[in-house]
Amino acid sequence: MKDQKEQSKMLSFRVPDSVMKELDETAKNNNRTRSEEALYRIKHYPVPLTPSLMYELENAKNKKYGDLKPDMPPEAIQIYEEVVLLWRRLK
Repeated sequence: MKDQKEQSKMLSFRVPDSVMKELDETAKNNNRTRSEEALYRIKHYPVPLTPSLMYELENAKNKKYGDLKPDMPPEAIQIYEEVVLLWRRLK
């Protein structure tokens, strides 16, 4: 039995030129078309990782770490330091 292609609808809206350029570049890097890249983002990025959200997450992480650090075993401190490196990559 052949796989049936899911029906789709046309979605038309305006985006800034900078977003179009970013979509084109990302699509090229991921070996996708612009439409495929836009669909990927719609499916996988329901909450944008904005600078303000990053700021809130960073503050929450720092507060919790400050509260817990006195009682943390060395393994937990090592894991925390690994997480800090991951946060730096997200920025």
